[in-house]
Amino acid sequence: MSQTKPNYSETLRTTLVSKGIWHHFIEFNEPVRTLEEAARKVPGDRIVKSIVLIGSDKKPILAILPAKNRISYKKIKTLLKLKDVRLAQPEEVLEHSGYPVGGVPPFNKITRILLDPTVQRNARSIAGGGDPDKLVELETQQMLKLLDPIVADFSV
Repeated sequence: MSQTKPNYSETLRTTLVSKGIWHHFIEFNEPVRTLEEAARKVPGDRIVKSIVLIGSDKKPILAILPAKNRISYKKIKTLLKLKDVRLAQPEEVLEHSGYPVGGVPPFNKITRILLDPTVQRNARSIAGGGDPDKLVELETQQMLKLLDPIVADFSV
């Protein structure tokens, strides 16, 4: 008996519709692993990544930043007054966010959210669409309003 693969983008669609969030899914024929792969189909400067981190307090952190930027763990530790911060393992990403690596959207189960201020430069942002072969376009201000993140510079 074959198990049906979870459709994470449908879960995301249901969440977005229930919250009245404008969205547009962008589908790819294969998983999108890099900014370069995504930028073949959408403007690279509008792509944001949602990175799941684990603090020394064992609680998850969602860091949302432009796809081209890198995280400064030092800045995040200082900002959140943590002894240490690390990248979540794939199974932790799924457990804490409800989505697999490569598909994590800004809207997920994590409530401690950091947002790099440069994300606000674009009226619309393109983020993980739930599944690794999908992205979702969102209104940036609507995303900010509903997520209520800590807006701070934590990029290198």
